[in-house]
Amino acid sequence: MKKTLRLVVKIAGLLAVYMFMQALFQTLATSLMISLSDLPADTVNFIYNAEYLNNHPVVQDCMTDAIALSTLLSTVAMLLFIHFTGYYKLRRGLWRSLAPKPLLISTLLVFTSIFTLNIFVQWFPLENNLNDVFNGLSHNWLGILGLAVLAPLLEEILFRGAVQGLLMRFFGRPWPAIVIAALVFGIAHWNPVQTVYATIFGIVLGWIYYRTGTLLSVIVGHVLNNSMAVMTTVWVDGNVDEEAVEAAAGASYSMAGFVIFGLLSVFLAIKLNKSLPPVEKLVEEK
Repeated sequence: MKKTLRLVVKIAGLLAVYMFMQALFQTLATSLMISLSDLPADTVNFIYNAEYLNNHPVVQDCMTDAIALSTLLSTVAMLLFIHFTGYYKLRRGLWRSLAPKPLLISTLLVFTSIFTLNIFVQWFPLENNLNDVFNGLSHNWLGILGLAVLAPLLEEILFRGAVQGLLMRFFGRPWPAIVIAALVFGIAHWNPVQTVYATIFGIVLGWIYYRTGTLLSVIVGHVLNNSMAVMTTVWVDGNVDEEAVEAAAGASYSMAGFVIFGLLSVFLAIKLNKSLPPVEKLVEEK
């Protein structure tokens, strides 16, 4: 019981620091961007005026810049915290590279899983509370860096390296650790559609990390996922009308596509498993 309680406290404490870092640097970055912007004097209390916030373009740009900057700062701060507190030591040996073949297979597995999951979540009327924020960041160079590179880097070190690592040492078995870490990963997004997507995607990434023994493969896969989302957002914006998107969705997000990409994912998972040595040998090589 004491061991379980210590585990819960460790994970809860880590997540609390993660949320605190985000809130702290969001506040600091917002204050900095407001002071550097050309906002009129009557916007001192704009944060408390939702209507003003939603309709003032300068305020929107200011908030987007603040979120992008805070992502950069909070990522650096959180990585240092994880390293120096011992949750996950960022030693070079733990970042060992994969041979080209398993790295290619794991990347393809992530790619097919992305398509499978995108089809799956379309079948559920899940709310997307962060759509406007994501769109804004996708048109901001620092926001793109944060979404496509920094967020995947930190999240894999945090949820796979630290949280899954703690759970793996506690259970001594992979699947409870993988599933629970994925659930924590999904819930931490605080957005219904992302929670479902991230939880299932987290299971895929968690298994790849367990099987390959390196964060490199899952970081590459996570970067691929987020980069595709950013590129899709940028391409669709202003180029495709909503009716065309819905029509394309009706044709693409079908059971046939789900089955095809799902079977490809299973096939690639089997291939990846066969292309790697036993897990025990990977642990010995670390």
